[in-house]
Amino acid sequence: MVKLFRVLLMNCTERDEPNEAALLSEYFKMMNLRYPKSIKFSSIDVNDKKQFLDLLGDKWANVIHISAHGDIKKFKSGRRTLIYVKDESVTSKEIAELPNITRKLVSVSACLTSYRDMADAFLNIGAKHYIAPKSEIDWVDAVVFFIIFYKRYLYDQISFHRSFNYARKYARLSKDFPEYWYMK
Repeated sequence: MVKLFRVLLMNCTERDEPNEAALLSEYFKMMNLRYPKSIKFSSIDVNDKKQFLDLLGDKWANVIHISAHGDIKKFKSGRRTLIYVKDESVTSKEIAELPNITRKLVSVSACLTSYRDMADAFLNIGAKHYIAPKSEIDWVDAVVFFIIFYKRYLYDQISFHRSFNYARKYARLSKDFPEYWYMK
């Protein structure tokens, strides 16, 4: 039985900077010509923090890909991972407060977003799997990794773990790829 994936591509970067969400959107359009019943996708330019949090609460998508910038900051309550939406930041604590919606996967393509607090936030609100980089990563390297991963996972419907390991192995175009990390 073929699984239907509903993918939400969220571009949280500035419109004039390159990002993998735009390239992944074109990739999904091309792949849908060959596999028309495998994936439905929506690509959205996210304008602010409120829209970002609202989209995370939307029930349509069972796979979410977030293209953004990330960082780690110290707060009074401890260190927190941040995802930037344009010039606003969203903390792992804010994500953890969202309603629980079951998702097959949340991919965050933003530097330094694989820390435990961010992973736990998404897993605790319903993500079965979470992928993010541990280090800084160039957007070109990120898109290569995700094209390889999504081809195997979404279109070929190979298991998450096998698809992830394959993409990590064959996307080693830079030092960043051994640093990709996932949780289940």
